[in-house]
Amino acid sequence: MLIMKFGGTSVGSGELILKTANLVKSEEREKVVVVSAMSGVTNKLEEIIKKLPDLPVSVVEREVNEFCDALFEQHKEAAEKAINDREILDYTINEITNLLNQLKIILLGIGYLEEATPKFKDIILSFGERLSVLLVSGALNSIGVKSHAFTGYEAGIVTDSHFGRARPIHKKTEKSVREKLFTIISGGITPVVTGFIAANENAVVTTLGRGGSDYSAALLGRYLNAEEVQIWTDVNGILSTDPKIVPEAKLISELSYIEAMDLAYFGAKVIHSKMIEPAMVADIPVRVKNTFNPGNEGTLIVREEKKIENVVKAVAISRDLVIINLGGIGMAETPGIAGKIFTVLGENNINIIMISGSSEANLSFVVHKNDMNKAVELLNKFKDNGIRDIGLMENKSIITIVGSGMRGARGLAAKVFRTAAENDVNIIMIAQGSSEVNISFVVEGEDGDKVIQALHREFIE
Repeated sequence: MLIMKFGGTSVGSGELILKTANLVKSEEREKVVVVSAMSGVTNKLEEIIKKLPDLPVSVVEREVNEFCDALFEQHKEAAEKAINDREILDYTINEITNLLNQLKIILLGIGYLEEATPKFKDIILSFGERLSVLLVSGALNSIGVKSHAFTGYEAGIVTDSHFGRARPIHKKTEKSVREKLFTIISGGITPVVTGFIAANENAVVTTLGRGGSDYSAALLGRYLNAEEVQIWTDVNGILSTDPKIVPEAKLISELSYIEAMDLAYFGAKVIHSKMIEPAMVADIPVRVKNTFNPGNEGTLIVREEKKIENVVKAVAISRDLVIINLGGIGMAETPGIAGKIFTVLGENNINIIMISGSSEANLSFVVHKNDMNKAVELLNKFKDNGIRDIGLMENKSIITIVGSGMRGARGLAAKVFRTAAENDVNIIMIAQGSSEVNISFVVEGEDGDKVIQALHREFIE
C-alpha cells in the first residue's frame, strides 16, 4: 500500500487536479490519497479571519458574501475542468455549495462578535482541504477510480485540543484509522483524505499546523503499514539548498531520516519536519516526487545514512527569527527557572528553535517573529522570579549545514565559520545537534543569502 500526498501546487487548478487523478490511477497498488487545499486558499482563509473582526458590522455581510462567492467560483471552475462525468460534477458542486454555506455562517458570526477564537480559526481553516478532497475524489471517480472523500477525523485521526498545533493521540488514532480505512481499501475504494486537519475526541475540528498535510500522510502510513509514503510537490525532490538563492542547487537522491528532519526543521520547505517521526517509528521510506515530472525518481528518505564524498549534503535557511535574551542574577538562584520558562512557552504553542546559555544568569533562545509578542508577554510574568532584563534581537536568520559525513569530520566547524568570516558575515549564536549531522548558527537577516551562496560553493559545488 502507498500513501500519496499532493500539495497545494499539485491541486492548484482543475487541469492539475485531473493530472493528479491520472497519476493516482497509474499506480496499481492499493493507496490512500492525502491532499492539501488548492494553492493559496488557506492563505485566503487566514486573511479573512484577521480582517473580519476589525470591519464595521454594516459591511461584514457583504464582505463574507463576496469572499464565499469567490471561493465558490474558484472551486466550481476547477470541478468543471477536472470532472468529466455530469452526474459526478453536479454532486460535487452541490457538496461545495453546502460547505460554503456552512463557512458563510461561521464567518458572519466572527464578524458580528468581532472575535475569532483558536477553536473557530481551526474550523475555518479546515474548509480549504474539505473543498479540495471533493474535487480530487470527484476527478478520480470520473476516470473510473472508485474513491470517497474523508476528513482526517473521518479517516480516524484523533488529536488533543491544542487548536492550531494539535497532536495526535496515538493509541486511539491507530485503532480508529485501521478500523475505518482497511475495510474501505480492501473493498477497492481509494480514500481521499484531508491533510492538515483532524478533530479531537469530541469531534471538534483541529489543525496540525501549517505543513501538517505531510504529517497526516506519515501518520496514515504508520498505522496502515504502508510500504512507502510519497510526497508529491512541484520540485524534483529535496535540493542541496533553495534554488531561488543558488540556481545551481543539486538534487539529493537519498537522505536519512535524521538528515531530512534537520533540513525540514531549519528551513527546507519541501517536507514538514513533523512527518519524519511517524515514518521513522514504522521504518517506512518517504519519497519526495515532482507532480510535473513524475518520471524523476526524486529523493528517498530512509533510516540508513548514506555518506557522500562532499561530507555536507545541504545548506538550509530559516528566516524572520528573533533572539530573546534573558538576564538577571536572580536566575542563578531560582531552581528550574529555564524549565519553567520553556514549559510556559510550550503550553502556549510557542516553538523554541535554538537555545544558548553563556552562564546561569543569562539565557538566549530563538523564536519565530510571529511568536515574539506573545513570548514577551509570557516572560514578563517571570520578572519577579529571577529575570531582570528581556532583550530582543530581531530580523535574524538561522543557517544550517547538514550531512551524515559531518560526524567526526575534523576541522569542519572551523572551515564553516572561516567561510562566513571571509564573506564579512558575523555569527551571533552557534549550536550543533547531538546527532552531529548538522551545525546551525544565527546571522543577520540581510546576510542570509550571501552566506548560503558561499557555503554552497565551498562545500557542495
